[in-house]
Amino acid sequence: MNQKLKIGIVGMGNVGIHFLQRLIELGHTHLTVYSRSGNNLPASMNAKDVQFTNDFKEFIDFDIVFCAVNDNTMVEMVRLVSKYAPVVSVSGTVNLNHLKTKYPIGTFYPLQSFKADQSILWKGLPLFIEAADPKFKAFLMQLGHEFSENAIELSEDKRQYLHVAAVFANNFTNHIIDLAAHYCEEHGIQFDWLKPLINQTMEKIQSNNPHDILTGPAVRNDQSTIQKHLELLKPDQKTIYQTLTKSIIKHYK
Repeated sequence: MNQKLKIGIVGMGNVGIHFLQRLIELGHTHLTVYSRSGNNLPASMNAKDVQFTNDFKEFIDFDIVFCAVNDNTMVEMVRLVSKYAPVVSVSGTVNLNHLKTKYPIGTFYPLQSFKADQSILWKGLPLFIEAADPKFKAFLMQLGHEFSENAIELSEDKRQYLHVAAVFANNFTNHIIDLAAHYCEEHGIQFDWLKPLINQTMEKIQSNNPHDILTGPAVRNDQSTIQKHLELLKPDQKTIYQTLTKSIIKHYK
């Protein structure tokens, strides 16, 4: 890929920071960030070649602009930026197909959870590409393979389903573990004691069907143990426990 590409980024939150860092790592030097507050990048980032602007017109003649704003404002931001340059959304949920734009638009969606202060392993990260314009899609696939060895073309419909699955697999799982940590704290138990169990479960999933490795009272429909557990829970905890237990029992009938 040509390192002389003129690339813009709108949005310097958790995702935008990582996109900028990746582009710097890949040797791109013609980088411009749209920011109303100027340079607010972390001091640790090697961003000496990064320019800043508060005017979308600065993106005229750019090869691509990554739009990394929140989903609520993504469509409007893509609409505005696409007056001046080709632009992609990095969101897994936003639909852009209904937009009529001057320049090509598309999706460049990395399936990962981003935090600004946590490193990302891009090499094998699934990166999903979509664009209606064939030439722009080919360009995005080429750029995607530079970002990751695992760039994949995926339709909007499939991406929506994928994002739902990701919420189940990542967000809900993290929340359940967080609830377990709070429960341990409430009852004077060390959460660290659960970490080998959590780690083993995640390791098993790498080489097994998740359906085949689940254990516990709900899989066995062990009502005696389930009732004992319910007696040890607060009302809000009990609701979650009962909902998940019913789902497991139904799933394993």
